Amino acid sequence: MDKKDISIYELMSKPEKINFAFQPIFETETGNIYGYEALMRPTPYSPMEVIAEYASHERLNEIEEFTVYYAAKQFLENKLTGKLFLNSFPSAFISDEMMVKLLELTRQNFKDGRLVIEMLEYTEFDSHAHYKKTSQFERAKTGQLVAIDDYGTGENIDEECIDFYNPDIVKIDRSLISNIHANVTNQKALIEICNYLDKKRIIILAEGVETQEEYDYLKNYPVKLMQGYFLGKPQIFKDYSN
Repeated sequence: MDKKDISIYELMSKPEKINFAFQPIFETETGNIYGYEALMRPTPYSPMEVIAEYASHERLNEIEEFTVYYAAKQFLENKLTGKLFLNSFPSAFISDEMMVKLLELTRQNFKDGRLVIEMLEYTEFDSHAHYKKTSQFERAKTGQLVAIDDYGTGENIDEECIDFYNPDIVKIDRSLISNIHANVTNQKALIEICNYLDKKRIIILAEGVETQEEYDYLKNYPVKLMQGYFLGKPQIFKDYSN
C-alpha cells in the first residue's frame, strides 16, 4: 500500500485494524520474561508520523485511548505472559468512558501490577493529565506501576522526572547503553544513575541492549531488567490489518 492510498486519519479511523508489536523485557538474574512493551505499527506510516500529525492538532488523547485499549486487547488475545508496558504521553489522558471500556476488557487480567504505564519523555509535563490518568487507574484498582522511558538523555531534567512521577521502574536510554562496555564516559554516567536510582529502590531497566558485550557488561550493574534486539525483537503475533 502506498502512503497516497490512505490518509493517516482514514487509517486511524479503524483502530481495530492497527497492529501492535510486542517486545519482550527480561529479568537479568533469571532470564525469564518480565513483560512486553506494546509498540504501535500503523502501516504504511511510522508511529512518529502518526503521533506528529495528531499532536499538531492537539489530538494526542485519541492516540492515548487507542493505544491503551487496543494494545491491551491484542496482548490478551495473544495470551502473552507477564506485565504489559503501555506508552503514555505526559500531556494526554483517556476519557472516563474509555476507562470503563478498558476495565470491561481487562478486569480479571490486569490486577496485581500487571499493567505498567510508561511515561514518554519527549512531550511536556502536564500535571492535570498525569493526575487524571493516575486517579482513573487508582479508582479502577488495577494496581498499575509507573515507568519512565528514555531516562538519562537530558531531554528533560531527569531528577525532576523522578520527583514528578515517583516511578516504580526507570528505563535507561539506549544512547547510554550502546557500546557501554567500551565507552568510559557512559560507564561513569551509568554508575551515577544506578547509584541514584538504587538508593530510591527504583527498578532499573536497560533498553537498547543490542550485543553480547553490552549484555555481559550490564550484568555487573544493579540492572534488574533488560530489553533490546539482542534479547528479543518486537513481534506481531497476529495480523489484525486483514
